[in-house]
Amino acid sequence: MDSPETIADLQRAVESLVGKYREAQQRIAVLEDANDHQRDELIRTHAELADLQLKYKQLQTAHALVADSPERLQAKRQISGIIHKVDQALELLKE
Repeated sequence: MDSPETIADLQRAVESLVGKYREAQQRIAVLEDANDHQRDELIRTHAELADLQLKYKQLQTAHALVADSPERLQAKRQISGIIHKVDQALELLKE
């Protein structure tokens, strides 16, 4: 091959590589933007999940206080027992 043809072939190859490099850089920029968007969405979804978990616990607590569940009845008996003991202690102090 002649020198001018070799230089022209080399120049085309370099231009092709530069073009592929630019395409790759653009693709990286697009992927970085998509990654940022997905990260923001994940953070928002995580915050929403934490809020929903808190609301769920609050609903469970409210339900336990309102419903006639065995746990509520047991807690009510314990509180009544404590109140009875306090009343007895107050009566003893009066004497």
